Amino acid sequence: MAASLSLDLPFMDRAHEQFTALLKDVDEAGDAELPAAWRRVVDLAADSFAREDEWMQDTRFSCRKDHTLQHRVVLEVMREGVVQAHKGQLLQVRQMAWQFRDWYHKHVQTMDAALALHLRGMRFDPANGEPGPGGFAVAAARA
Repeated sequence: MAASLSLDLPFMDRAHEQFTALLKDVDEAGDAELPAAWRRVVDLAADSFAREDEWMQDTRFSCRKDHTLQHRVVLEVMREGVVQAHKGQLLQVRQMAWQFRDWYHKHVQTMDAALALHLRGMRFDPANGEPGPGGFAVAAARA
């Protein structure tokens, strides 16, 4: 994974690695494979964004509204790419993949980096969806 996508938070870094791999698949896909390859990127985005949105809500992340709004808008555009792919508008889908890659790198380096910092401070454990020992106490003390 590119160092620019590493947040030193394994459960977030795994999703970033998956996006990188799926976007490579889109780049390498022939026209016949492109719709399915793009659909896999969109499905991963929907799952990853929903999980992050839940973490932000559960831990009362202060920037969650802006972060969630970005997820919602980008996912809506990505879903339009699925429709375009099925209509055979493959050049638009390829351009969308490049634009998504650029947006995603910026999103990880800004929005996700801030979320990762917050989750580390909360000692958040995604396995059970709760902060670790003292996690909410730390958050309450900041409030």
